[in-house]
Amino acid sequence: MRTSRLVERKPYMRILRELKDEHVIKVVTGMRRCGKSTLFEMFADELRLNVPKEQIQFFNFEDLDIFSIGDYMDIHRFISERLVSDAMNYVFLDEVQSIMGFERMVDSLHIKKNVDLYITGSNAWLLSGELATLLTGRYVEISMLPFSFVEYCEACPSAPNISKEESLAYFLYHGGIPQSLEISQRSLAQATRFVSSVLSTIMEKDIFKRHSRTDKQAFEKIMDFVLDSVGSPVSPRSISDTLRSNGNIVDKGAVGRYLSYMEDAFLLYKVPRYDVRGKNILRTLDKYYMADPAFRKIRLGRKIADDSGHLLENAVYLELRRRNREVYVGKLRETEVDFIAVDDEGYVSYYQVAYTTTDPVTLQRELAPLQAIGDSNPKYLLTADRDVNPVYDGIRKLNVADWMLGMNAGRRGAG
Repeated sequence: MRTSRLVERKPYMRILRELKDEHVIKVVTGMRRCGKSTLFEMFADELRLNVPKEQIQFFNFEDLDIFSIGDYMDIHRFISERLVSDAMNYVFLDEVQSIMGFERMVDSLHIKKNVDLYITGSNAWLLSGELATLLTGRYVEISMLPFSFVEYCEACPSAPNISKEESLAYFLYHGGIPQSLEISQRSLAQATRFVSSVLSTIMEKDIFKRHSRTDKQAFEKIMDFVLDSVGSPVSPRSISDTLRSNGNIVDKGAVGRYLSYMEDAFLLYKVPRYDVRGKNILRTLDKYYMADPAFRKIRLGRKIADDSGHLLENAVYLELRRRNREVYVGKLRETEVDFIAVDDEGYVSYYQVAYTTTDPVTLQRELAPLQAIGDSNPKYLLTADRDVNPVYDGIRKLNVADWMLGMNAGRRGAG
């Protein structure tokens, strides 16, 4: 891999451009180090091309110097005194939840007609409680993830002799945390240590600090269990029972709470199961996927050769999220479809994921759940194989690297 370079994060920049000067708060959420601060810096730099610098204020609340201004009232006063009265002002508040009382500051700034407000946060509780009450109907949440495969290829262009499949394998294993990829150009060992520090920071700042009574040892056992079970249906009871059988007593209530803490910190995403025949969401045995695949390597020490199938399924889930799909796991009698994806217009498509189906028995096993679905919605089998997009009973088999790069996005559902 060659030297990393700054990536524009086009999907997120496009949303910010579309919402510019709209009187709604732009709230960018996502796990720590996924690129929220850099996104705001890039957008602020773009604004400076046409907006006088006096009309742009940028505050990173992870910078301790900010606190020398004072509490939220003092910071609010500091910002308000610097607003240009007869022009639109662009105010960026990065990691604003670090300020006690930030909800009132955000609400007060928003009601000013000459303020276009942008905030970020690394925990879902940013938009819960008092802030949600104050700002109901007055904000747009932009959910941000680490690099996609497209962004990864832009940041780390491959040498001419490296195939898309090799690049994909590297991406699946090492993940898409932007700064980690930059560090990996110098040292993979240092990049691994950096990802480990990111995970530790998320646990300490976004979970243990907020939930001080958390049993850290039990929490880490549950986290490792879920990371080990990516793509497998689990429930608080099943996790509790398995841990108990290994001599670790954690009741299902604690398991449920700790899972919600991981979700709130954007470490994990829960995907409910959907009964394709009954057309209803099932209330048991959800699946969980990681915000970044490198966490599985960090915590479990897996090698890519032994882990490619799980990592690929995780990457496909994240890609569907990036494409603004609502995602479910499909349940059909005794079989499951990896993903049911519903776009913002209500169109449904089905996806089955396998690293390779060159073996005929494996191919038939992966096709069977899709063949059992009676409707005419698009159905896809995504693999790393190099077939030239064969079709089986209306099911299109696509190369997953091409699919992630948008190279077969001509039909609804494939893109």
